[in-house]
Amino acid sequence: MIQPNELKLNLPVKLSNGVMSTTTKVWEVLMASKNGDLGTVKKMFAECPELIYAQYNYTPPIHFAVREGHLELVRFLLAQGAHTPGYKTYPFQDTLQIIAQDRGYTEIVALLNDFAADSSLHKFKGDNGQIFYKRSELEQEFERSVDEEDLEKTANLLKQHPEFAKDETYFWGEGILTFAAKENNRSMIDLLMSYGAKVPDILKWAQFYYLEHDDGAAYILEKGMNPNTMSWHHVTVLHDMAQKGNLTKAELLLKYGADLNPVDEEYQSTPLGMAARWGHIEMVKYLLQQGADPNKAGAAWATPLAWAKKKSFADIEERLIDAGAK
Repeated sequence: MIQPNELKLNLPVKLSNGVMSTTTKVWEVLMASKNGDLGTVKKMFAECPELIYAQYNYTPPIHFAVREGHLELVRFLLAQGAHTPGYKTYPFQDTLQIIAQDRGYTEIVALLNDFAADSSLHKFKGDNGQIFYKRSELEQEFERSVDEEDLEKTANLLKQHPEFAKDETYFWGEGILTFAAKENNRSMIDLLMSYGAKVPDILKWAQFYYLEHDDGAAYILEKGMNPNTMSWHHVTVLHDMAQKGNLTKAELLLKYGADLNPVDEEYQSTPLGMAARWGHIEMVKYLLQQGADPNKAGAAWATPLAWAKKKSFADIEERLIDAGAK
């Protein structure tokens, strides 16, 4: 798991019930949950009960406890009500039961189902995690001018404060180029980049902003966006395009040098594994044609062939076997 910039900066963050904490505390509880460190989670709960439901990018501690198979930690978090039965992972929209089933964590599945059935246990709900960035009035004015596509005002502010362009925490940590890229505003992109702005390598929403439009995606990649840009879960933008079955953008990313076989943390899968899991036969064919490894994965349950069998995609299973999948 990669620590995002904003979780390194000890910024104020609002948790459930309006309780304030810091981004470094949120990172600590998320990492403790990933590592199965029950002692640390209990200690943080005693200091601030809302931390056990603290979220970053819509993701609470129990997500990691389930994903990594930490049974006793899951049991503790559920006992404190630190889960919402309607929770789905971002951006893939799987329930925690599915995440646990995929990995063979049957006891955890049973705990989650029992919790969902007893509403008296549910003590937290909804999203939290609003981060306060401590910006000066001038910095806020700069961010606003970019958002409003006011090229002249942005240029004047940058002449006074060229350092603003290099701050990667603008627009919720997605970078000052976020909306210029989303709107394919090439004049704004060029202006910001002339002062040193770049697309951050670690992003939460790259597919929805930087790669939303085909021509805009091509432009920002041509201007230097890393084709291996990834989320804090090591999900690359090629993973995202494979999961969606978007051949045009997959081709574009590979053209600009994207790694064909990276393994993410959420599904322990390559882009080929993502395509197989979500049933995108044309994407499977394309990635295999490009030389994707039909057997690579981070775990035995996450190979492309394992996904095809688990999800009953017989045509993909056949194609993978023909390509040498075992």
